[in-house]
Amino acid sequence: MNSLTALPAFAALDIRAVLENERRGASIQLDEKYLRGQELAIDTVESSQSLTGRQKIASQSREVFNQIQIDVDSLSRENFRSASIQFRNLLQQLPEVNYVKQQFSGTCFVVPEWLRTPKEVKYGARIYFFREGDSPVPTDVLERNIDAVVTGNRATFEQYQGALHGYPECCIAYFSGSERTDELSPEVQAVEPIAGSIEDAQMPEEGEIHPTSIDDVIDGLFEMPHVYAFFAREFFPEPDCNRARQRGVSIYDTLSNAYPEPVVKDYFRINAGWSYLSAKATAPYRTSSSRPSPGSLGREHLLFYLPLAVTTQLYQNNTCSTQVQNTEL
Repeated sequence: MNSLTALPAFAALDIRAVLENERRGASIQLDEKYLRGQELAIDTVESSQSLTGRQKIASQSREVFNQIQIDVDSLSRENFRSASIQFRNLLQQLPEVNYVKQQFSGTCFVVPEWLRTPKEVKYGARIYFFREGDSPVPTDVLERNIDAVVTGNRATFEQYQGALHGYPECCIAYFSGSERTDELSPEVQAVEPIAGSIEDAQMPEEGEIHPTSIDDVIDGLFEMPHVYAFFAREFFPEPDCNRARQRGVSIYDTLSNAYPEPVVKDYFRINAGWSYLSAKATAPYRTSSSRPSPGSLGREHLLFYLPLAVTTQLYQNNTCSTQVQNTEL
């Protein structure tokens, strides 16, 4: 499992839980912020960390990724399949995708990801990780996604994705079955129990990296049991779900046996904070136009884009106080 330490810390810890049989699978949303976050994080550490090659992979991948343009003429399965084949061929050539695959001992693959909104169809990419012998066929994931876009039945695909990620069944049903209204969303309901521990006043402006510590943004979160429910990035648990908390406690203990506990503690705090910021981006609480930016939860959030081995060393050396200057994303 040592090769996992070459992956970004937030992703490596997600994946370690998979290899420890705590979850079925994990994934990374491959986008501009994931790649740019790595570049910015590497800029904050000494050159002696020998991360030049890693930064080059992220930079080259970001440049190529941002040049990809995919068009779908109509909402038909044939058009989406054709566009998906073209898109996936391009994704498989990205240096980042090849690098990630080399670091993982299980099954890893990248697929396009489609999202239909009332105004348009958006596209992105996701890299999945599963234990050897416990992986779906990549084309099955893609076909189910295409079916959700063509039929407009997103909930069915969300249930499938939740099962792939090993989330508790009750949380999957809650998230995919909750009615989305102008008054409330399941994302907002999921973070309500922890909202009092997060300081909105300490949040940076959109597109900036916060120069202070996560301690200034998130305070007292581990004084409440709800924190353990946020055991994965991009997971929105059912409020007050005992199964999610129990799963989180088990993952916390498993990860703490392998890595310094302060790293694991901040992993949970960053997961919770990330979910909180993502929930605020859903109507009617929209204060941000997109997913949380790297570093928006404090410098520790940005440093979790470094390889896990480097992040762990920084914590062990008590050098996480590295100052991060405000930077435009």
